[in-house]
Amino acid sequence: MHQFLSNIEAKADNKGRLFVPALYRKSLEKWEETASLYLETDAVNKCVKLYPESVWKKLDDEFKSKLNLWDKTDLNLYRQFTSRVELVELDSSGRVLIQKKQLEKIEVEAEALFVGVGYYFEIWNKDNFEKSLYEDVDFDKAMQEKMGNHT
Repeated sequence: MHQFLSNIEAKADNKGRLFVPALYRKSLEKWEETASLYLETDAVNKCVKLYPESVWKKLDDEFKSKLNLWDKTDLNLYRQFTSRVELVELDSSGRVLIQKKQLEKIEVEAEALFVGVGYYFEIWNKDNFEKSLYEDVDFDKAMQEKMGNHT
């Protein structure tokens, strides 16, 4: 399975191309036959999520299994879900092209931050990512609560 960890700074060129970090490209090459990624605009946070094709297909299948696409409400939910997603390709240099409107939405100009989230990774504006994090004390407390105070 994919394992995207850490956070890595990157630069965007004036065409909106970002070099996918080598660490992430190696993981993709190991597990994927294609250089395709599914890019989803996050509905809550100012970031985009990039899923390897095999991971995206599992998520899509899981979501569809909970829906009746003959039902208008379910169909509208699925339509909105898929309308926020697009297929992007890594070019021969290991770059991915992000549309200008998406870069503006996540407030990325020349600097970007790739953040590994296990089976997928995100692209953020560095300041926005740092603002989204817990303070150290709060992070420790939340981890202890989730892990049952094993310290």
